[in-house]
Amino acid sequence: MHHGPDPTTITLITVLILLPLLYRRMRKLSRPQPLKLDRLWIRPAFILAGCTLALLAPQPPGMPARVLAPPDWGWLAVAAAAGAWAGWQMGRTMHIEVHPEDGTLMTRGGMAAMLVIVVLIMFRMGLRGGLQMEARAWHLNALLISDASIVFSALLFSVRSLEMYLRARRVMAAAAPGPRP
Repeated sequence: MHHGPDPTTITLITVLILLPLLYRRMRKLSRPQPLKLDRLWIRPAFILAGCTLALLAPQPPGMPARVLAPPDWGWLAVAAAAGAWAGWQMGRTMHIEVHPEDGTLMTRGGMAAMLVIVVLIMFRMGLRGGLQMEARAWHLNALLISDASIVFSALLFSVRSLEMYLRARRVMAAAAPGPRP
């Protein structure tokens, strides 16, 4: 007996909602935006705090207590390393320059950054469907996979900001007026 909405319908509705949002984001990424260097830490701080809360929050009443075993921490470390690497690469795709008239930092995203976001969304959608159908047959821990995707995403966006911050400081220093050797 089938209960609830059809998974195909849910996927179709999700895609129809996401396509205009992705298109809007792609258009925004292609235009130069001011980069506020002193505020670049704010989003990663919230993302990392949310990730920590998601991983360490107590289970709802009635659910068994969750304890991460050493192999689980290993998988989370692999997800963190992969997210950090992908974040560094994504940060490198962001074009950073100093505005010639007023000296402010400007950034413009590349198509590679948009591609990373699209791949993450598609992976998440596929993961949800695949886990619902095959988790028991493949002996997968759905909660660990979910936690790993949270850790991956948190490190991706945090390290992207770090890379952009470091590079933006170099760009500002190179553009600073002064004697050139």
